[in-house]
Amino acid sequence: MKLIFSSRVPAECKEELEDLLFLNPRQYRVREGILNSLEEFGHPRIEQMADGLQIRVGDHEAQTLFAFDRERSEPGPVGAVIFLRTSREEIAIIHVAVDDDYALRGSDAGVGLGVTLVEKVKEIAARIVGVRRIVFFYRRHVVIRL
Repeated sequence: MKLIFSSRVPAECKEELEDLLFLNPRQYRVREGILNSLEEFGHPRIEQMADGLQIRVGDHEAQTLFAFDRERSEPGPVGAVIFLRTSREEIAIIHVAVDDDYALRGSDAGVGLGVTLVEKVKEIAARIVGVRRIVFFYRRHVVIRL
């Protein structure tokens, strides 16, 4: 397995991206958090850009990091994490989505993709002046201090 990360998804992968973000079979586990996130930040939507697809959340400048497995036959993303800066000192992870095969108990679960995506956000946050913590919007009691 060879994971690579990008802030864009190729335009031809729109269907796979929609499935990952909006039709994920495990989203029922965080339903209340999703509803709270929609109320707080707005609805996520896929936008076509010159260099591929990206996610926009309401009117916010959200960032998305997509994971791709280059050894997989399908070219679409296998994971995504959406995050934004909610204050000078805080970044909130507002959504994490992982393909069923890469989720716990999936055929490629050993990769720990959800944790890997969070670690990537931690690396990004550590380079931003003033950011001291990352919070999981779905579970605000989960805080990563930088």
